[in-house]
Amino acid sequence: MLKPVLICAALVLLAGCATTLTGAAEKVQIVTATQKEKCQTIKLVTFNQRLGPDKPGNAMKAALNEAAAAGGNAFYVVSTSTDWAEGASVLGEALRCGG
Repeated sequence: MLKPVLICAALVLLAGCATTLTGAAEKVQIVTATQKEKCQTIKLVTFNQRLGPDKPGNAMKAALNEAAAAGGNAFYVVSTSTDWAEGASVLGEALRCGG
């Protein structure tokens, strides 16, 4: 009887760790190094995702959310890493491009 309760609790916790994009982050475009040259850097963004499903995807979504919150409309990925023990991380630049 206790085992199904623990499984349900674990699933709820994992689902709660999923990151969703904000409305502003949905409009942030990932750019190449060449495209980045025409943009203004706002700030460096780093995010580590240690728990939950799809660690790399959630780390990227969180980084895009942070870039959008800083006023960016583009994001340049400097590096990403995924490790089974440490989770996933994204390092990039929040950028303002165009007008």
